[in-house]
Amino acid sequence: MELKQAMEAATAELDVRPGFVGDVMAGGRRRHTRKLVAVTAAVALLAGVTAGVVVTRSDEHGDFTTRDPRLTAATSGDLASSQKDVEHALQVWQSTQEAPERITDFSAPARVFWAGSTPDGPAALILQPVRVASTPTPKTLVGLVAVNKVVDREVLLDGERERGLYRFGASESTNVVLSLGRTVYWSQRPVRGGDGRLSRQWQAAETSGGGVAVVSALQADRPVFVRSGTKPAADDFISEPLMAKPDYGPAGAFQPHVGLGWTENVWATDRQDEHPQMKSMLSHRDMQRAGVLDYVVRDYEWGRWQVQAWLPDGRFASVFEANGETYAAIYRANGTFDGGLAGSAVNRTAALPARVRLPGDMGTVVAEFGARIGPDRRPDVWIAPAGTTEVAVERPNGDSVQVPLT
Repeated sequence: MELKQAMEAATAELDVRPGFVGDVMAGGRRRHTRKLVAVTAAVALLAGVTAGVVVTRSDEHGDFTTRDPRLTAATSGDLASSQKDVEHALQVWQSTQEAPERITDFSAPARVFWAGSTPDGPAALILQPVRVASTPTPKTLVGLVAVNKVVDREVLLDGERERGLYRFGASESTNVVLSLGRTVYWSQRPVRGGDGRLSRQWQAAETSGGGVAVVSALQADRPVFVRSGTKPAADDFISEPLMAKPDYGPAGAFQPHVGLGWTENVWATDRQDEHPQMKSMLSHRDMQRAGVLDYVVRDYEWGRWQVQAWLPDGRFASVFEANGETYAAIYRANGTFDGGLAGSAVNRTAALPARVRLPGDMGTVVAEFGARIGPDRRPDVWIAPAGTTEVAVERPNGDSVQVPLT
């Protein structure tokens, strides 16, 4: 069972705060990352002690290894025979003062298992056996050296999946992806059709020897990578996307997010009795299954707020933010998902920065947390009736404006 599906099942009978599951998912992904990604340990390397554990980094070769077959395979890539590039990568790898947490012994030799050209210059994937605190058997440290630095590295712990996606370059547009025995498919520039549903065109990434692909894709084009045995369908938005180190967000859990930055759960209607969807807080999964919501790869692209409303026809609406846009998920009274709609792009500085037109003639949800909206000066959110062309907004700073609604 996927983690998100498990969370959905586990929270089905719980009354949780808005954004709870999103925060848990984000926090969980960060906790997973903190086991794997680089954190500064210069003091440990200089003093030789971190939390009472001696860190070994001697000039002598360690007498331990791991069973990772890449440690003994021939170096692959178009720069495999370039001794200059291979030696430079190893020098950068060994000289960096960053080390994943819990490592106690760096004395075993590192080796380059792939060296290749990228749009941002030479890059090298490196493996090194290491010893980790509280783990009796050696583990593999794997990472990428490019643009004269260690882009990222992770310790492959038992039961943990290797990320195998490295993003770097001036515009963060160069991606080095490991296939890890499967096919890497990637897609960019999702297209929304006239019916409001998205589609993506997928292609297999071309890999060199060693199962390494180099893909150029601008972040603005919303690239997504998956490992799979089969090519994803154009309407597939529930496969597990690969995540690079920056996608996990800051190291601390529950950090502020970009976008509107709201963190509350508010009602847009006077009727405020409970609906089954309020307990799961996972309407984004329903929206992705329906093809309305795109992949949300980066933690900071999840909104941490929700607007709830009982609609005149007895259905229930959940309005939220993701990928810089607002969305409305519509449910029947019994909790069955009944469809979704994409609304406006969010703009923190604009009046009424969140807007979603409801189906039929049920109006438009408009929101600006902290403001008073509409003729009755409702706090935070109002459902503007169908045909409304202008909305009165009393903003948090005291300004009163008439906002066009088109």
